[in-house]
Amino acid sequence: MNWLIRVTVCLLAGLLPLEASEPWETAVQHFTQEKRDSIPIPRVPEVPPPAEEDLDRSIERGVRFLLDHQNKDGSWGDHTRTKGINIFCPYPSGPLAFQAGSTGLCVIGLNASPYAQTPEVQQAIEKAVQYMFEKLPRLKRGDTLSVYDVWGHAYTLEAACALAAKLPRDSKRYEELKNFARDRIRALDALADVNGGWGYLTFEVFTKRPAGIPTSFLTGTVFIAYKDAEEVFGLKSDPKVFRRSFRLLQKMRTPNGTYVYSRDHLRYSTTPINRHTGSLARTPACDWALRRYDPSLISILQLEDGLERLWSRSGWLAMALKKPYPHESFAQNSGYFYYYGYYYAARCLEDLPREQLSRHAAFISKGVLPLQEKNGCWWDYPLYNYHPYYGTGYALYSLSRVRDILTTQSN
Repeated sequence: MNWLIRVTVCLLAGLLPLEASEPWETAVQHFTQEKRDSIPIPRVPEVPPPAEEDLDRSIERGVRFLLDHQNKDGSWGDHTRTKGINIFCPYPSGPLAFQAGSTGLCVIGLNASPYAQTPEVQQAIEKAVQYMFEKLPRLKRGDTLSVYDVWGHAYTLEAACALAAKLPRDSKRYEELKNFARDRIRALDALADVNGGWGYLTFEVFTKRPAGIPTSFLTGTVFIAYKDAEEVFGLKSDPKVFRRSFRLLQKMRTPNGTYVYSRDHLRYSTTPINRHTGSLARTPACDWALRRYDPSLISILQLEDGLERLWSRSGWLAMALKKPYPHESFAQNSGYFYYYGYYYAARCLEDLPREQLSRHAAFISKGVLPLQEKNGCWWDYPLYNYHPYYGTGYALYSLSRVRDILTTQSN
């Protein structure tokens, strides 16, 4: 009877709200069969889905912005618009890492959009792929203090997988993308921290293999890219790197369902950035990374709880938007958390039950659609001249997934 007592207590406390149409037996079944974190998350009220014409117009404007602002070499973003408040970004690896990551995300966004097969978008993607083939072999760790390279390799790996997923397995381009992906995995394996996982700073010591500050969200990002490569190409990372990093990501998840910011934060996991309000953007990515490899680690209920936290507390992330100093906002959030969180929330939709998709798609559109700028881009944080491009890539993918879901369910 322990389960009955637990359910009763939660109901009396208002922690486990039942929908009027949900029978008691269903609630009990969910409670007993699905793992749940120590703090259950109530569902917030439904929001209406976006109007189809608003969604299509927004996506079209985002695509047009990227097409009109692609660099001659096929990339997006550059190291201009410098300011006295710019973050640390050493030459030459830093600018190339940011540009490569931005370019990978633009390719992901364009490829997911309903305009992906148009001649103009195909031409832009082809130019970006040639940039990736030429520039990424040059992206190497070139500084004692940073490992920004991880972002560039991870997002161009994701982009290669997204493109190859649409190609015949016996095509020449598929083989080219597979070879490119294999090289990105090798580069990422070499950039893994000695303690496992991936970070972007190594302030304490310079070693051949980074020995710095592996973060939960960058580790989750790499694992999602690795899983994409495994599913599309059959490629895998070094087993030793994988095991060490996977254990660290598991360790960085708290019983409350949050993820501490980095390995160092394991020592003070109750600080604001490590609580729900500070982990909102990290939780969907990290939960989905673990679940894709082992569904027994993260239940569907836990995955949805991570999304519900984001929908119910999104204001904590929104307050950080466009603030120039990292972590200056409430709960130590940064502006660059925002679209990252919504992008991986959109990717989590791949695992959710069909009957829940339209609900979460509506929340994604609510968080992304109104923030589009007059010129068609989305941006969250002033990062030299990369932010309007990676932000638009994140947003285009997110809204395109919303469109796919709402279109499918209306037919």
